[in-house]
Amino acid sequence: MWLFDILKNGTLADNQSYLVNQGILTNRRLGESITLSTKSKGQWTYPHNDESAIWHFLNSVSRDVEKTLNDNIADALILFNDEDYEHNTDGGFIRVTGTDARNFTLNTGNLIGFVKRGDYSLKISSRFGDAFLQYIIADADGFLELENIGGESHADGYEWLLAYLWNIKFKRAYRLGLPKTYITKNDRISRVRGTIDAVDYFRNKTSGKYLCAYREHSYDSPATSLFIKAYEAVEHYSFCQRTRNIYNAFLTANQGVKRSRQEILRTPYFTNPFYNDYNVLIDLSKQVINQQGSDFDSQHDSSAFFFDISMLFEYFIRKLIKRNGVRLLSKFEQRYEIPAGALGSYMRKLEPDLVFEVDGGLYVFDVKYKAFEPQFGVKREDLFQLHTYIGQYGNGASIKGCGFVYPISEERWAALNLDKTQGLITDVIRQQGQDIPFHVLFLKIPDNTSLDFNRLMSEQCRMFIDTIQSRILIKEKIAAWHGHR
Repeated sequence: MWLFDILKNGTLADNQSYLVNQGILTNRRLGESITLSTKSKGQWTYPHNDESAIWHFLNSVSRDVEKTLNDNIADALILFNDEDYEHNTDGGFIRVTGTDARNFTLNTGNLIGFVKRGDYSLKISSRFGDAFLQYIIADADGFLELENIGGESHADGYEWLLAYLWNIKFKRAYRLGLPKTYITKNDRISRVRGTIDAVDYFRNKTSGKYLCAYREHSYDSPATSLFIKAYEAVEHYSFCQRTRNIYNAFLTANQGVKRSRQEILRTPYFTNPFYNDYNVLIDLSKQVINQQGSDFDSQHDSSAFFFDISMLFEYFIRKLIKRNGVRLLSKFEQRYEIPAGALGSYMRKLEPDLVFEVDGGLYVFDVKYKAFEPQFGVKREDLFQLHTYIGQYGNGASIKGCGFVYPISEERWAALNLDKTQGLITDVIRQQGQDIPFHVLFLKIPDNTSLDFNRLMSEQCRMFIDTIQSRILIKEKIAAWHGHR
């Protein structure tokens, strides 16, 4: 198999390490090693067998994507723009070290997406598959369709995911009704409305009509044209047929008005806060029309899309917990800052992903999309961060529990025998003279190839919530936790 094909066909997944040694690729997730094809002596050079060009492509992508993410994160990532949804990945898209295309290590992080430059492309997929991505996007916004909608993934990129995200936001925004704006009209009418033109009145007072300037609501606006244009860019995807009726409503509201591409792309936000969901759609619509998530290359035939899957998973978990009646503080509702030892007044913010409030006490958790290592448990830096969280939050409230949430594949769940504990590992942290229950909680992700994925995933979400409510958010004394060990 050619490295050229492995890079572009979605074989590589997030949170993995791939080692190529003497032309043999190994990775724990892939299982069997893959012997990479090589150009034979005298063979013509083509894009797929040009190892020096592929090596240059990998290194330039690693370097340029990292620079773009550091310099312009807002435009480089496809985001939800939710108040509790923010990019939190320190690493880049890929990290490449080595000497050539037959001897190198490639590490992936929490970003998925693809980059295309000329003849070469690189796609990093979700390790849980495309059905998982569709589920957490749709379910988090309340638009999960339990029947399987059919795969829309393509080996050459992730444009379908941007279209899917746009379509979900289109449905969500339309729940507010068609957006209305005020427009100023100048009409000669029989009754005074708004401001009358006094000069015109004295010139034409015998006509019985008055030239008036007045404001009225209108459904027609640049945003209406923008949404129509964006829908037409993605309507070839099967899942967009479910929103055809919404598209038709916007067509009617637009009344056949034609606007230039430049005018559409200059569409401003709605100032009425009631229409905030439409402002999110405005941003996504511009990205759909431009067909780019990040443009860091001057070549005309280059494109890129990046999604922070850890951010998306955290957003999904927050929505899942909120829907089930648990009092969950906003990430910005109770924020702590600690001195950083800087020469100025800079303070570091402490923002745990999940803070439950139950009976006056707090449960502090972080959501980790990264792979869990059963031999060593939670990573060192994550544990230290959790201790800092509970130390600071414990200054103002009683900490009743803490821990981490991880997604885990069905295969890994079975290998670790997590059925026995309902996907929960429990221990005790001692801090400030107090024993605090410490939990590692797993959400099992069904096999991506299952035709019944959405139903199975819904069942796992119910089990996940049941475990939180029956095993974590309980009023038993700390001593009881020692009995579980």
